Amino acid sequence: MGIGSTAAELHAGLVEELRKSGRITTPEVADAFAAVPRHLFVPGIPLKEAYRDDAVFTKRAPDGTPLSSVSAPWLVATMLERLDAAPGDRVLEIGSGGYNAALLSRIVGEKGEVTSLDIDPEVIDRAESALRSAGVDEVRLLTGDGTLAVPDGGPYDRTVVTVQATSIALAWLEQLTADGRLVVPLRLRGLGRLLTFVRAGDHWVGDGWDLCGFVRMRGPAALDPMATTPLGEGVRLRWDGGPPPDADALTTALVGERHEVWTGVTVGVTEGTRPVVDLWLATVLDVFGRLHTTGTAPAGVRALPGGSPATWDGTGLAHLTMRPADPGASRFEYGVVRYGGDASTAVEFAHQLRIWDRDHRDGPGPVLRIFPRGGPECAARVCRLLDRPGPAMVLAWP
Repeated sequence: MGIGSTAAELHAGLVEELRKSGRITTPEVADAFAAVPRHLFVPGIPLKEAYRDDAVFTKRAPDGTPLSSVSAPWLVATMLERLDAAPGDRVLEIGSGGYNAALLSRIVGEKGEVTSLDIDPEVIDRAESALRSAGVDEVRLLTGDGTLAVPDGGPYDRTVVTVQATSIALAWLEQLTADGRLVVPLRLRGLGRLLTFVRAGDHWVGDGWDLCGFVRMRGPAALDPMATTPLGEGVRLRWDGGPPPDADALTTALVGERHEVWTGVTVGVTEGTRPVVDLWLATVLDVFGRLHTTGTAPAGVRALPGGSPATWDGTGLAHLTMRPADPGASRFEYGVVRYGGDASTAVEFAHQLRIWDRDHRDGPGPVLRIFPRGGPECAARVCRLLDRPGPAMVLAWP
């Protein structure tokens, strides 16, 4: 679109872009996107910015930390397709902004109900104003803690969480109907993924695993276990749970001898294996985090884009790496870099990569099982009970 493109042209262009990319796959979601102008929910920015397929941050803390946003259209569409709401459904949205609620209102229709809840009264006020300007007056807006129950609107057929969670609130499950569905961006061992949960007997099963990033949940029950440990200039280790790493020992190891262990596991550049490999390593490595580096890191210390999965002990650290496997760099080989410590750490790390290649590379991937009544066991061949408050969660591979 040119500089003088109108809102209607930009709006239509965005919907068409989402169709072509496969983010919109159903007529119901397409109709909702076509009916709701996005620029009304992100006032004060240029029209072209409003219809760009990217998130718009609508509130920040004094230090610049994002507190509220209108998510990127591709992610909104993905969540709506996953939610699979139908006319007449009652839907609960945790984390408001107005835009997603307006789309949901269009999907569920006059016989349905949409409740949008946010902990921040300012966010609710802004959502109310935007919904009014869009002519949407059917959405019920509430201020409150999203981890608590909203009983007078339930039971809900669908619940969608639009803020980053690190655990599942029991109220989200208890207020869903028997065939209800929960869509939530969940951070597990430091990895942000979009999951869809459905009931399976006495527990819930979640999968999907789309990469995603959201403004984190706020409130007294909003756990944020992520921690960052600097390891000298240009190096930091991000970790989620477990004992803290020995920063001094690991900083010393990183400027010492470097060893590489190559696995023979090669992947094509278009296969997109990194997200699933990261999940595999987060399951099988007892000590797990992500190593991040900048250009000022010591020579030879380089993490993969987005951070390298890493494990460590009291004297050394090992992390995932890759190298070209052919002259044209159309394929890459997975390997492990070790700094200090016992060589067995890197050998076991590489062994786990070969197991993924042999047993899970072309498989369905993991599922996350939630047990509201507790008492789960790792019944799968490969699984990990996650240390989180609330309902027990087990990350399992078939």
